[in-house]
Amino acid sequence: MFEDLLKAVNYLNDGKILEAGEYLIELTKNNDANDDIIRISSEIEKELRELKEESWIGEIDSKFKDQIISVLEDNIRCRKELIKVLSLSLIEKLSKGNELILNMIKNPRAETRPHTFI
Repeated sequence: MFEDLLKAVNYLNDGKILEAGEYLIELTKNNDANDDIIRISSEIEKELRELKEESWIGEIDSKFKDQIISVLEDNIRCRKELIKVLSLSLIEKLSKGNELILNMIKNPRAETRPHTFI
């Protein structure tokens, strides 16, 4: 299970949010899960499905097409962020709070500084 969760963390660290969500859904289907894990997994699955179903909206031919595309891009960004946070929660639940796995998740807002010693 450790290697499976590590693979999901690597997907998230590489910015492959949708792949991480799909991978975690498959991982929970093969795992005996409690109610929280099932709920989180089903919510990720719902968001992924809705992202795929909304792809036709960008093809609408209208004089408001630019606004439609702008709103759709914002919606996609928000859904991806929700999938990412739900995936992190699922990783925490599946790892049972394993600090080693949780510490491997990179925070894109964190600043990395070189370690120099004088």
